[in-house]
Amino acid sequence: MIHALISDLGNVLLHFDHRIIAARLKHDFPEAQWTPEQEQSFWTLVRNFESGVVDTEVFLRETGTLLGSDGPLDVDHFRILWGDIFWLNDEYLSLMQELRDSLKLVMLSNTNPLHIDFARERFPEVFEAFPDTVYSYEIGSGKPDAVIYRAALERAAVTPDETLYFDDISAYVEAANSLGMHGHQYVSVQGVRDVLQMYDVPVTLPE
Repeated sequence: MIHALISDLGNVLLHFDHRIIAARLKHDFPEAQWTPEQEQSFWTLVRNFESGVVDTEVFLRETGTLLGSDGPLDVDHFRILWGDIFWLNDEYLSLMQELRDSLKLVMLSNTNPLHIDFARERFPEVFEAFPDTVYSYEIGSGKPDAVIYRAALERAAVTPDETLYFDDISAYVEAANSLGMHGHQYVSVQGVRDVLQMYDVPVTLPE
């Protein structure tokens, strides 16, 4: 029997597009020589930020250096540039809000504190539906590492076979399944409804 649902954040609960960040950086920092090597260094820094290897202060300082900033970054400006890339998946959130009284809901995400802080301010309803969260930068491990999935299961206080997992990335779904969870790739809200019905989780049919 299913007792918990663990959901990815990006491109499931909240749609997002990292290309927006890249375009803004090139527009707002034209003095930066955005070479392929520099771009690779930046995204390596981002991965380290998401895994908790570097904190926000170090991330901002090293980002400023990569962008060729003469002085400290304008933090308020950069937070918006960096964070304002999300838009709400209303239909999926509505379904999760319907389920929160019958299932334990846990959010599991490879992310960073700047994105989470911005998303919390912009979309508080998402975090009200998912008060229990597991973030890569807090755990020091990201999907598809088994460590972060086990942390989510512990947060939900369930066994893998009692757990549904939804993620838009197939490799992360496969990793969840390898641990005994019931993982399914997110494609559409109707697809999620179909999965819920397959596991006898009661849901209201859309009109």
